[in-house]
Amino acid sequence: MLFKYLKPFGYAISILDIDVQRLLSYNIKGIILDIDNTLVPWGSWDIPKGSLRFIQSLKSLGLKCCLLSNTDNKARAVSIGRELGLPVITNAFKPLPFSFFRAVRILGLRRENIVSIGDQLFMDVFGSNIIGIRCILVKPLTDKDFFSTRVLRILERRLIPRVLKEVEYFGDIRPR
Repeated sequence: MLFKYLKPFGYAISILDIDVQRLLSYNIKGIILDIDNTLVPWGSWDIPKGSLRFIQSLKSLGLKCCLLSNTDNKARAVSIGRELGLPVITNAFKPLPFSFFRAVRILGLRRENIVSIGDQLFMDVFGSNIIGIRCILVKPLTDKDFFSTRVLRILERRLIPRVLKEVEYFGDIRPR
């Protein structure tokens, strides 16, 4: 029963591999994005050029976006959001649903028209599935993580091969 909440809708090696046209074919109009190890390396203030281009491409297609992060470093998250021109929710306490619902309200869209993108099964995928939002899991940008996340990654490594068996791959490269 719990296992179904850990199954992502899709998978890509990174956000740069995501086929945005495929997202549009699912009538996706909004995206909730994790910050750490999804858009930027954990703890970094610098946004990789590829992440900047990805966000620009989403915006150019008229997709609404919102950043949703468990980080308690509000200044850093707000700085990233400002540079990307996106609203930010910090201290989200993912996977709890209230911050996901807040992101849905910010986007002003129905849940079936939203996808979330993140790097963690127990935070991003589980939290999205609880409220009925599809989630695309991406591989973390770095091995650096908050201590509790590193502990969860041990369990994730065991579960990921099982949960990815029947998901759609949104990138060109299938995971090994």
